[in-house]
Amino acid sequence: MTRPAARQDRSWETGDTGMNRELQLTEAFVSLTDNTADDVDPLVLLRRLVDHSVRLTGMDAAGVMLANARGRLRPVCATSDLVEVTEMFQGQISQGPCVDAYTTGEPVHADTLADQTARWPAFTPLATAAGYGAAHALPLRIRHQRVGALNLLAHTPTPLTEPEVRLLQGLADTATTAVIGWTADPLRSFDVVTRIQAALSGKAVLDTAAGMIAATAGITPSQAVRHLISYATARGQRPTEVAGQLVRRTLPPESVMPSAR
Repeated sequence: MTRPAARQDRSWETGDTGMNRELQLTEAFVSLTDNTADDVDPLVLLRRLVDHSVRLTGMDAAGVMLANARGRLRPVCATSDLVEVTEMFQGQISQGPCVDAYTTGEPVHADTLADQTARWPAFTPLATAAGYGAAHALPLRIRHQRVGALNLLAHTPTPLTEPEVRLLQGLADTATTAVIGWTADPLRSFDVVTRIQAALSGKAVLDTAAGMIAATAGITPSQAVRHLISYATARGQRPTEVAGQLVRRTLPPESVMPSAR
């Protein structure tokens, strides 16, 4: 895959920053989950998303569009004014990669934007006139509900590799979850203690349920936990929810084993 020589920040490829690729990826995901700091709000998190999307891939620019109560996409943040203009235009004409990604829930790729006139007759001339030669979009979603799209643009025809697509979707999913979980109310010390205690209580219930499964099936507790999690995942339930059913004896331990499914 040929990449243009000039990129906004590709220093991780040459090692100029002293930070390796793995550390940059870790930093990106950690920053997108930080939704409890006093200076963080949804716009800050989404701004981090577009910045990381450009810094970690071959794209030159990125932006985010969110759906309003009527399901119409509206631009929220972008790495450049030109991106915001293209996004605003997509929202107005209901046409373009972001619109398609939001509508279908699937990634949309236009490696060579000039070839997409038949696909997006109004959007393509505007984007190419703005100096972009490639356009990609990924859905923003929380569980099964789509809430917007991540827009990615390059000045020259540029594909996204499969690893890049997986990385971008992971960043997008992480940021969306953090945005939905954000609250304007500061996290109090009591709230932290309560959540930690809930985690400990859940672990105690899980251990008890695993012991019941292990005793019934003649397996180790660690094997029992894996079966419990597999059972819960297959049914779209939380492992602690299934563990609670086992402890309350509303679910027989043998039901969790693969042979009983």
